[in-house]
Amino acid sequence: MPTVDWFLAKRPLTADSECGDAGIIKEFDNKIFIALFDVLGHASSDVHKIVIIIEEYLEKNYRKELIEIIKGLHEHIMGSRGVAIGLSLLDLKTGELKYVGVGNIVARKFGSSTVRIIPRSGIVGYIIPDPREEIIRLYDGDILVLYTDGVKESFELEDYPELLKDDAKTIATHLIHQFGKEEDDAACIALRVRGGA
Repeated sequence: MPTVDWFLAKRPLTADSECGDAGIIKEFDNKIFIALFDVLGHASSDVHKIVIIIEEYLEKNYRKELIEIIKGLHEHIMGSRGVAIGLSLLDLKTGELKYVGVGNIVARKFGSSTVRIIPRSGIVGYIIPDPREEIIRLYDGDILVLYTDGVKESFELEDYPELLKDDAKTIATHLIHQFGKEEDDAACIALRVRGGA
């Protein structure tokens, strides 16, 4: 069974503001749950309150099916300013990765192949389509990155060739440092698989 190395990096718009981009990572039953989200707006106490509400909801519900989590969160924060969110569940025994996203969270795989998972448009807590679950597989040496729209969307491997060698912490922090937008909060989760298939 493979081992994984993961890291969540985030950066608020300004040094003295709260970050509206956040995430959680949970390991359980040979699985890893990953959530990255971006509350609409930034640098306000209202945004920070919603971040806490979402984190608490995910902490209580991360063992559920991904589509069920998205739908439940949508109802839970209905009437708020809303959130873009990406959810992943990695099965360490098989390397299977399930992904459900609504809004502009980017999910990309690098390594054995390069894959970009296309999220559904919408705003959780306002209006969403029927969530759709995508399935890909992660192999030895593969890297999964999720990032908010505070990070430039269209960088390629030639822009950061060390990505295939670096550890998860270096990858997540480097993506924000090199490709982060000055006018927005930013967050990135990187996960590297070692061993396995």
